[in-house]
Parts: sequence; structure tokens; C-alpha cells
Amino acid sequence: MRKAFILILGLFVVIGCGGKQETAKMAGYTKYQEPFLKVAFSHPQGWLLQQDGTKISFYSSPEAVVKFNPYSPEGAAAARLIINMDKMDTVRTLDEYVRNISNDLTSSGFDVTAAVAKNITDIPGKMIHYSGALDAKNRISGDQVVAIRDSMVYMVEFEGFNKMYDGYKVALDTLLASLSLPGPKIVNQDADPSIPAAEMETFDNNFLKIAYPANFSASSATVKAPVEFALNLMGYRKDSYVAVDVRPAQGLTLEKVVEQNAKFFKETSRGEATIDGVKSVYLNYSPMKDIQSRVYFLVKNDKLYRMIVNYYAPMRSDYLPVFEKMAASLVTK
Repeated sequence: MRKAFILILGLFVVIGCGGKQETAKMAGYTKYQEPFLKVAFSHPQGWLLQQDGTKISFYSSPEAVVKFNPYSPEGAAAARLIINMDKMDTVRTLDEYVRNISNDLTSSGFDVTAAVAKNITDIPGKMIHYSGALDAKNRISGDQVVAIRDSMVYMVEFEGFNKMYDGYKVALDTLLASLSLPGPKIVNQDADPSIPAAEMETFDNNFLKIAYPANFSASSATVKAPVEFALNLMGYRKDSYVAVDVRPAQGLTLEKVVEQNAKFFKETSRGEATIDGVKSVYLNYSPMKDIQSRVYFLVKNDKLYRMIVNYYAPMRSDYLPVFEKMAASLVTK
């Protein structure tokens, strides 16, 4: 997003605000809760929610979305709040993470201040402030707070154009003061992280409900029609995971669905299971050496639920029983 911004930002120097600037009006705050992510916080009342997996954004108006994606001088000034939670792909310290963010912002044309200490709940973190001119009349300012716990990176950010930054920057402190996050995980130091935990947690939303090992993470994926929802459940081993997607069945029976989809899988065998009280058919196959896979097909309420499981073949006894347990726990909605 900011890569495109650099081409414009460097061409301007702020020479004055020019024209009438919008005055931010604070209408109060309202509480947001996300039960799956176990996160809750207060945000300015009336702001528009946009969520993409673990990234939760609130925009000052529906029109504000196009001001930030990418940055645009067109239209009324706007502001947004973002909270994002990502699992680290590499082990990095907080200082390293913040330094990379600062370097990215600087290379995109922003002026960035030195990081200062700022907690996210009880997690020690750091905050950086940045600002830059999009053109002679539009300046973008922002604050980003970053903290790390249990290999998770937590980021809270506030951005605003012109007086929208000054008028709403208190929203960042309000969010941080009201923020509730999942507690730290209690880790069994003797446990093999590659083996699914016996303890189970539950994912539950408007599409489905499913249990998964406590040492796995659950994340929704971006989808394209006709898929309505997609979920990934993954642990330590990236070759051993479960993926579920939901789409309209379009009046097809289970048998017809299997017939139409079987050609996409080089099945070695097939079987039946009962999921959510109805018959499901599954196909076993092997997409590559040392990897075994299974795809379940389930049709209920004119919805097609497809569940794909992949596991490292030498660890079949560790993974397959757990994945079968997960399939049996699936509840459709």
C-alpha cells in the first residue's frame, strides 16, 4: 500500500493547509467484541468496520476506505484505527520489528520519530509517530504501537488526514485503555510442539463451529465467489493442517458433489463418516511424497462444506486421529 505512496509523497512540500479543513466531531465511543479472536475494545461511535482475518479496521466513514487504500487526496479528510494480530514467521526481537517498520515508513517518504515505550494491555511495546505530505493540502499523520508475546505480534495503529488526526488521535489511547486480548499461553516445556495438543479449543462463527488442538492457530482466509467462508487450522508443522470452506450447494446432492469433484483428486480410497448428523463422503489421496491427504464433502441446508486435511505421513498416528476428531466435531450453520 505505501509503496505506491512514495512516488507521490516526495514531490510535495507542505506550504500551508489551504482551504477549509474538516473539523473532527467526537460522537462518543462504542464497544467492539470479537469472540473468536477473544479481543474487545472501544472505538469512535459510528465508524465503519472492515475485518480481514485477524486484521480489524474501523474507518471514520464509508468514504474513508478509499482514502487509505491506497492513500488518496480526493474526497473529505478521514481517519482510521487498525488492530492486527499476526503469528511471527521468524524469531525477531521487538526492537528489530519496530526498526523494520520504521525503515519501511521512511523508505515510503514519511518522517518517522524515534520509538518510545508504550504498552499494549500488559505487554511491553513501543510506539512510533510518522507523518508526510500527500500534496500541498493533504498531510497524513499516524501512530503505530507494536508488542510481541507468545510468538504473536500485536499492532495498534491510528492514522488521520489533516485535522482528522488531531481531532481523533485520542481514539488510539481510548482503544489501548479499553483493549482486552487473549491471555498468555501456558506452555508445557516438555511437550513436542509438532504433535497436536490433547486440549481442544473451539472456533465458532456464523458459518460453522469446529474444535481444534490448543496449540494450533485458526485464521479465516480471503475468499472469492462462490466461496462464502474459508478457515485454516494449523500448528507447528506447516505440512500438517486442516482447511475448511463453505459455498452454496446449488441444489446438488452429496453424491453429485462427490461425482463432480472426484476428478480433482487422485484418490487412493474413499470412505464415509457422519458429521453433524448427516452422511459425509471422504476421499484419501497423496499430493506428494510423505504427505497424506483427505477431503471430506458434506451437504446440509443447501451448503457444501469441504474439509481438507493434510499430514506428514510418518506422523500419521499423531495427526490422523486428531483430524478425524476435528471432522466429527464440525457443526454446520
